[in-house]
Amino acid sequence: MKFNKKLILKTIFTILFLIFLFYFVKPNQIIQALKQAKFIWILLAFLLLPLNLFIQFLRWKFLVVLSNENVPNREIIKSILYSFSYSIFTPARLGEIGRAFHIQNSKKDELVILAFFEKFFAFGSLLLFGFLSLGIFKTYLFFIIVILIIFILVESKTIVKFIPFIQRYKRVIRRVKISKIFSISIIFVFIYIFQFFLVLNAFHIVQFFKSFFMISIVMFFNSLPITLSGLGIRELLSVYFFKDLGISPASAASASLIIFFINILIPTFVGFGLHIFGKKNV
Repeated sequence: MKFNKKLILKTIFTILFLIFLFYFVKPNQIIQALKQAKFIWILLAFLLLPLNLFIQFLRWKFLVVLSNENVPNREIIKSILYSFSYSIFTPARLGEIGRAFHIQNSKKDELVILAFFEKFFAFGSLLLFGFLSLGIFKTYLFFIIVILIIFILVESKTIVKFIPFIQRYKRVIRRVKISKIFSISIIFVFIYIFQFFLVLNAFHIVQFFKSFFMISIVMFFNSLPITLSGLGIRELLSVYFFKDLGISPASAASASLIIFFINILIPTFVGFGLHIFGKKNV
């Protein structure tokens, strides 16, 4: 019941933010911008989706084998795709933790802890890019937070020891290689930003350095768990921040919607397909 209330509330917020977006950027303007977009840039961004998923596979695999070394790769891939169908409805995409329940012959409680660990590094890496960008474009004081985030991520195994209910999982947590998970998470965020950069170029050629940090700021604020997978918020943020890149509101909103379609909707549809055709192989 509590989850249903949160889902209804997030759905309402999503609709409200989309209405707010379409008040400033008319749907016909977005359609017109999409018609004028250079398809080759969008195709290049789409071709990075398999790499995006592969990076997620590597990160999850490195954690799963700590609990069960004999999990087949196909099962790990399917668990990731399943989790997309959950995460689209949950705040901060916490539904991705549901992938732990699609690994057979493993201790589900251990996998849930490891999935939280994975989500922690994914979120921490996103914050890292965001505060780094704010430090460059706003004030150097944000670099203090950058250092703090790095410290927390690097020392995370030590920090979790002070969390009572995680004490029982210290054996498996001790085996986590922080440098490996941290570096993979950084690469994942970088690929996502680069995809966004490519899509922006479909509408207007932008400078890589400045757009890189502007996209990081958009992703940073978009991490606030208000709407379904950030839909509506991400587009409004894009309209606001990308104007400094010379991108029109319609183009900014269109680029954001394309990123949503590529990185979230497509894997989510595949995840729903797995639920419908459960026993069939991918």
